[in-house]
Amino acid sequence: MKNTIYLASLHARFQLLEAFRIPISIVMSLISPTIGLLFFVLPQQSSGASSDAVTKAVIALVIFGVMVNSLFHFAVEISQARERPWGSYTRSLPVGQNSILLSYLLSSGVLSLISVIPLVTMAILLTNASMQLGEFIIGFILLIITSIPFMLLGVVIGYYTVSKAAVAIVQILMLIFAFGGGLFIPPETFNELFNTISYWLPSRSSLEIVSWGTGINHDIPYKGLIGWSLWMIFLLITITIRLKNEVDREY
Repeated sequence: MKNTIYLASLHARFQLLEAFRIPISIVMSLISPTIGLLFFVLPQQSSGASSDAVTKAVIALVIFGVMVNSLFHFAVEISQARERPWGSYTRSLPVGQNSILLSYLLSSGVLSLISVIPLVTMAILLTNASMQLGEFIIGFILLIITSIPFMLLGVVIGYYTVSKAAVAIVQILMLIFAFGGGLFIPPETFNELFNTISYWLPSRSSLEIVSWGTGINHDIPYKGLIGWSLWMIFLLITITIRLKNEVDREY
């Protein structure tokens, strides 16, 4: 276990160094959620939206930023690595697939969380969103937990598709999760049928859970917790089957 963590951290370090050698990719990851703040949150505030409504809109954009970066980083990076000769070589090394997968979780997870820093900074400076320090810490922890399905889904896409297909699939899922999960459109405006369908999306589950943890929603998000649990079970089973097939092919 100790060797697995060490190898994963070492691999993640080099992946982060490689990412920072191409600054434009990092810049785009940082800018995209902030653009959403300018076009979706500030107009709401100008029209007289309450502080809680603006805070929930900022939370939704934070989730959107983590979701987009998680899906893209994991899906594209893993699919491209599997197509490169170096990726084939690393899979043949006696380090196990767990180390490789954990390294992606560390490196891409860090990049995804970094993407929300400019957004939170702009929200503090330009909006009337408010949150206590304790609520912020709880919300951040819940954000990390509820972002795991996005990361795992990116892993699944990366392992099951080629890089060109991965980009197209991620773009489609990004739009479905963003609009269907209530990240761009307040879920309170959904009709009954669409609202029910929305709870099956991981983005809606994340929105409900994080909003509850930060005190915006006071009712325990049972539907969100159930949706998050089902996605976790499904994705973990899918990844386990895929990794087992990868190991069988190596031997």
